Amino acid sequence: MADNKICEKCGAKNPASNNFCEQCGAKLTSQEVAVKVTVPKPTPRSEPAKTEPAPDATIGSPDRSWVPANSFHLGWMSIAYAVLLLVTVFTRFDHLGAKPHHHDESMHAFYSYQLFKDGDYEYNPMMHGPFQFHGNAFMYYLFGVSNATSRYLAASFGILTVILAMLLGPFLGRWGTFLATSLIVISPSFMYFDRFTREDAYILGGTFLMVVYAMRYYRSRVPSDLWLAALGFGIAFCTKESIFITVAVLGTYLFIRLLPWLDVLISGGLVAFGLLLMMILDKGNSARPVLFGLCLAASFGYTLLQLALRWMAQRGQNKAESPLWETLLGLRLDKIGLELGLTLGWWVGAILLVRLFPHFGINLPGGVDMLWVLAFLALLGRFGWLWLTDRAPAMTGSITIFGILFTLLFTTFFTVGGNQADFSTRFHSLLNSLYMGAFGGLEYWWGQQGVHRGDQPWYYYLLQLPANEMVSFFFSLVAMAYYGLVKRRNLPLFLAYWYVGSLALFSWAGEKMPWLILHPLLPALLLTAYFIGDLIESVPAGSWGRMARTGALGLFGLLSTYSLHSAVLLSFYHECNPVEPLVYVQSGPDCLEVERIIRRISYDETGGPNPEAPAGISEGEKAMHDGLPLTIEDKCSWPFAWILREFSRRNHPSSITMADNPIILTGTETDSQSYPILSAAGYVDRKYKLRIWWIPSWFKKGFPQTDLTPGLLTSWFFSNILPFGTPKPDMVDWNDLKDWILYRKVWSDLGSYNMRLWVRKDLADKYGYTHTDRADIPADYPKPEPIQEPTLSKGNKHGKH
Repeated sequence: MADNKICEKCGAKNPASNNFCEQCGAKLTSQEVAVKVTVPKPTPRSEPAKTEPAPDATIGSPDRSWVPANSFHLGWMSIAYAVLLLVTVFTRFDHLGAKPHHHDESMHAFYSYQLFKDGDYEYNPMMHGPFQFHGNAFMYYLFGVSNATSRYLAASFGILTVILAMLLGPFLGRWGTFLATSLIVISPSFMYFDRFTREDAYILGGTFLMVVYAMRYYRSRVPSDLWLAALGFGIAFCTKESIFITVAVLGTYLFIRLLPWLDVLISGGLVAFGLLLMMILDKGNSARPVLFGLCLAASFGYTLLQLALRWMAQRGQNKAESPLWETLLGLRLDKIGLELGLTLGWWVGAILLVRLFPHFGINLPGGVDMLWVLAFLALLGRFGWLWLTDRAPAMTGSITIFGILFTLLFTTFFTVGGNQADFSTRFHSLLNSLYMGAFGGLEYWWGQQGVHRGDQPWYYYLLQLPANEMVSFFFSLVAMAYYGLVKRRNLPLFLAYWYVGSLALFSWAGEKMPWLILHPLLPALLLTAYFIGDLIESVPAGSWGRMARTGALGLFGLLSTYSLHSAVLLSFYHECNPVEPLVYVQSGPDCLEVERIIRRISYDETGGPNPEAPAGISEGEKAMHDGLPLTIEDKCSWPFAWILREFSRRNHPSSITMADNPIILTGTETDSQSYPILSAAGYVDRKYKLRIWWIPSWFKKGFPQTDLTPGLLTSWFFSNILPFGTPKPDMVDWNDLKDWILYRKVWSDLGSYNMRLWVRKDLADKYGYTHTDRADIPADYPKPEPIQEPTLSKGNKHGKH
C-alpha cells in the first residue's frame, strides 16, 4: 500500500510527494487516499481512461505510457532511439572537412582560430555573438585546427538537438517523441546546417534547450529545470541577435495566456498602429522607425504594467488564476525585488554612460566606468550568493547562470581592452563590451533592416519550406487546421503560434537567408510529429476514418523517404552544388584546386607554408625559409584567409598596384586594374569560380526575365500549373518541377563570382602551370598583354611580406 494524492480537478492519481497534478497542472491538496500501487499498462491518448488536458493548461497533459515503471526496460523503442543517435553522429560528423568553407564559415573559422592562437577577439555584431568563436576555439584546443574541427561545434549541437527531442515524451507522447526525433535526424535543413560552421545550429540548440526545460519546469517546479532553460537562453543570446525575434514570439504567447483578452487587444492594437504608420509614411522618412519603436515600447510597457498589477493582486491569494500564474508566482520575485530593481537601474545607467552622455558631449571622470563595472560584478555576485543560500533558488540560479555566461563571453573572459595602457580605459572597454552584448547587436541589425541583403521576396520561406521540408510543411498545415477547428489542444496550438509567429517575423525581417529556415522549421516539425503521433494512436470510427488515417500515414511515410533522400543528396553529394536551394553563394570546388596548386608550389619551393629555419643561419637567410609569400586581393579573402591561414607571409590589399609576390589571387571584377599589371609582368593566370549560386527564376533558360506582376502570376498558375489556359513556354511548368524534384535539374541559369590565380612565369614554367580557357566561365576580359619579365627588385626575390 502507498499513499497517493487525488487531484480534485481532474481525478488523476499523483505521488504523495507531488504538489501539482501531473495530469492537468492544478495544485494538489494535502488530502491523501490509500490506494494499491499497480503498474499501469500503456494506454493510448485517445482512450477514455486518458484524461484530456485542462482548458487552462499551457502545454497540455503528459503521456507517461512510454516511461518504464520501476526498472530499466530495453524494448524496441529504446533500440530505435539508439540507432537514431548513431545515425545522427554519423550524418553530422562524417567527411566534415571535405567541403570548401562558405564565405561566412571561413570568417567564423578564421576568427575562432585567431582567438585560439592569439587570444584576440572582440564582439562584432556583423559576425554575431561570441559563443561560436569561443566554442570553436575550444574545439581547436581539444582536437586541433582543421576544416573538419572547425565544424565540430555545429555537429555537436546537431546531436544535442536530437537528444533534446528525445526528452519530449511527457508532452508529445510516445509516438510523437519518436517521430520528432526521427524528423530532426533526416531533415535536409537540420542535417546540412548541423555540418555548417555558422551560428544557426548553436542558436537552435540553445533555443530548443530553453523551450524543453521551461516546459519541464512548468510541470515539475524543480529549480534545476529552470537553470537548464536559462543556460539554453544564455547560449542562444550569446550566439545570435535573432533571439530577440524568438523571444518576441514566445513572449507574446505567454502574454496572451496570462492576460485578459482586452489587455491583449490593446497591446496588439498599439503594435498594429505602429505598422500602419510604417505603411503610410514614405520609406525615406526618418521618423518611420522612431514612431514604430515608440509604438512597440508603449505596447511592451502597457503589457508589463498589466502583468505587474495582476501579479500583485494574486500574490497574497491562496489560489492563482491558472497553473501558469501559479508557476510565475512560485518564482518568488518578491524576495529579490530589491536586487531586480538595482539591476534595472544599472542597465539604465549603462545606457547613459555609453550612449547618451557621449552623444551630448558630457564627459565623466574615468573612474565612473570602473565603479560601474565593479557594481555590475557585485550585483552578479549578490545573485550568486542568494542562489547558494536558497533564496528564490529557481530565479536567482537562472540569473546567475545567464549572467556568468553573458559576462565571460562578451568580455572574452575579461581580456577585452587588455592592450590598453590606461587602467580606466580598460574598464571603459569592459563596460562598452557589456553594453554591446545587451544592446549593440539589436542596434546594428535594426539599422540593417533596410539593407535587404540578398534582396529576397517576402514569400521566400514559403518557397524554401516546401522545397526542402515538404513533410513538415504539409502536415503542419493540416495539424493547424485540425487542432484549431476540430480538436483544440493547448500544446499543438502553442507550436502553431510559435511556427506562424516565427515565419511572419523572419519574413518581415530585411535579411532573408536559407539558414534562417531553421527557426520556423523547428516548431513546424514538432507540430507534425505531434499530429502524426496522435494519428497513430487514434482509433478512427468507420471505414472512411480508417481509410483517411491509412492514407495520411502512407503519405507521411512517402514524404519522409523523400526527406531522407534529399538530406543525403544535399549533405554528402551536393554540399557545394547550387542546384540545392540551401546551398547559397557557396565557395565552389575550384577553391580546392587553387589550394592544391598553391600548396604544391609552396612545399616544393620553401618546404611548406612556414617551414622551420635551420639553426645557425643569418637573419637574411632566414627570410628564404619563411614560406611562400602570397598576395590575396580582398575580393578573394574569404575563404582563402582561412584556407591559407598557415601562410604568414600573406597580405590582403584592396587592389593590385604592382606584381609583387610569386602567387597572386584577384577577383575578376577588378580585371581592368589588375589584369594589365600582372599580364605585363609575365604572370600566367587561370580563371576559377570562387562562389557559385542558383537563384530560382519563374522563367526558363534562354528567355528574357521580366517583373512578376500579380496578373502574370495568376496567368502562369492557371496555364502552367493548372490546365485552364494556354501554356507559357518561357515559364516554369510541371515538367521543370518534376525534373528538379527527382534529378535536381535546374531550369534557370547558375551564377558565379569568378577569380584568377596568377603564378609568376618562372614558377609557371617549372610546374607546368599554363593558361587554360574554360567554357563554363565567360571570357569577359581581353587576351593577355605581351609577356615580360617580372618586375621584382633584387633584394625581394620572394616578394613582399
